[in-house]
Amino acid sequence: MKQLTRAAAALVLALAFCVPAFAHGTNAHVRGVVTQVTAKSVTVQLADNTTKTLTLNAKTTFERAGKPAAMTDLKVGDRVVIDVPKNSSEALEVQIGTAPKAATK
Repeated sequence: MKQLTRAAAALVLALAFCVPAFAHGTNAHVRGVVTQVTAKSVTVQLADNTTKTLTLNAKTTFERAGKPAAMTDLKVGDRVVIDVPKNSSEALEVQIGTAPKAATK
C-alpha cells in the first residue's frame, strides 16, 4: 500500500511540474516594454535593448490582470508578455502589465 501511495504522489508531483511547461505548447514569449502601437502591430523593447515588432490581427487576444482586455488598452510604456508561435511574428495573446515606474532621485 505504501508503494502505491508513493507512486501516486510521484505521479502528481511529476504532472504538477510538467504541465506548466506545456501550457503554451511551442509558443515563444516576447517580454518587454511597448515602444509603439499601431492598428496592425506592436513594437516591444526587450531586456537586451533590442526591439521586436509583432503583427496584431483579429485573432490576437488581450488580457490585463487576468481579465479580457482590448487592443485599445495597450499603451506605449506598458510591460507586456506576448505569446508568439516559434518562427513567426504574429501575436497570439498579449498580456498587458503596468508601465514601469519612473526613477526617483
